[in-house]
Amino acid sequence: MTFAVQLVDGSGRVLLVSLPCSRPDAWWGERTMAIRPALVTATIRTALGHGWDPRQAGNAFELELTDEDLTELMNGRPPAYDAPFMRR
Repeated sequence: MTFAVQLVDGSGRVLLVSLPCSRPDAWWGERTMAIRPALVTATIRTALGHGWDPRQAGNAFELELTDEDLTELMNGRPPAYDAPFMRR
């Protein structure tokens, strides 16, 4: 799953964040997770620390997160995944 972040006015460089899971509405059996505000905030801070400047013009800044990255971003708590086939 990938989500994008950009300034409200739409100017500047877009941040594209790739996660090691599928969208919550996935039905084909891959693990999923919801994107919560705390994760977006932590991801923005990480991207800024890796050189993303949202006011700079240019191509999208891509950030690919692993399970370990997500655990670190969420203060040591591993991500909570859901499996679509387990939903009722």
